[in-house]
Amino acid sequence: MKNIAYLFALIFGLLLNFSCKKDSKNTGESPTHLPVNHSLEKGLVSFSINGELVPSVIDTLVNTITATLPDGADIHKLTATFTLAANVNATVNSTAVAGSAVIDLTSQPVLTVSSPDNVRHTSFTVVLQTELQYFGVGGIMQGGTSLNKSYDFYYDQFDGSTFQAINCGPTVTTMALKWADSTFNKKPIDARNEILSSGGWWYTNHVQQYLTEHGINNAVDTLSDVAALVKQAVDNGDALILCLDMFSVPFNNFDYQHTQKFYPTDAAGWGHFLFVKGYKQTTTNFYLEIYDPYSGGNRYTSIGGNQLKGRDRYYASDGIKTATNIWWPYAIIVAPKGKSIRFSTRLKVDGLHKTIPVAGGR
Repeated sequence: MKNIAYLFALIFGLLLNFSCKKDSKNTGESPTHLPVNHSLEKGLVSFSINGELVPSVIDTLVNTITATLPDGADIHKLTATFTLAANVNATVNSTAVAGSAVIDLTSQPVLTVSSPDNVRHTSFTVVLQTELQYFGVGGIMQGGTSLNKSYDFYYDQFDGSTFQAINCGPTVTTMALKWADSTFNKKPIDARNEILSSGGWWYTNHVQQYLTEHGINNAVDTLSDVAALVKQAVDNGDALILCLDMFSVPFNNFDYQHTQKFYPTDAAGWGHFLFVKGYKQTTTNFYLEIYDPYSGGNRYTSIGGNQLKGRDRYYASDGIKTATNIWWPYAIIVAPKGKSIRFSTRLKVDGLHKTIPVAGGR
């Protein structure tokens, strides 16, 4: 009998406990609290810096503001102008600001926007992007040389002439001659009329022939190490001409960038000539600074608007190495008028001179 009474009391207690828990639920009470959103991403409406090349980009996913400035710009003392949402305060590196502030981009300043009660706030790190980085040249610049001139020596092979589609050889050679000799005034059509006037691809021997006929010293060297040869030649004041299969050079579909190939190539065997007039060494890559004649009238629409796309193009050395190995693993080194080639391995292999094949381009 006692056992029955004990069992009844136990069941009654369990039912009572369940009822209490259920009532507690009905009161709306909860043992946990939802997190409160303290962010204020929309507190910063706009941001700009004097001298920026394109509008600064506010990224609320990674909380950065990217400002693009010209290469060589003084970034120690810049004026930033910004717009805040209503009832929002701002600080730069913990100093209160309103509407504008003088910032130093060498230290990546932090702009923080806050509500008046400081409950909601978001911080943005201001990041510098150089002109070359905007163009797609990755990494931090470590060095480079450009053999630019005070006069124009770029030519677009698409000049309306009969053989414009296969005129990269005459065009690049004419660029090289104009670069080497400011008084040279012939055009790519003149080179075509002199060599293979009835059509056909120019070959590397045609390039050397035309350079020599017009008094420009040149020599062929191996491209076993693209970066090393280009750097040595350019630092010595010499330019280079490459003959390669452009099908193997990576394509870049970002219209505003200046890196890699900017036009499609339909199949392997897409022979082409390029004029190398400099290089850029960064922490991530070695880039050849190139004049590519295959502009076809296409121009940039952002920074440097109206500039033909073949001018000042930057091709990464690994892609160039692949494309030259497939097609012609050499380079024609071009000296300025009146000067000799100051660097060349003279194609020596085991102490013997190597026979140089020829290759052509469209």
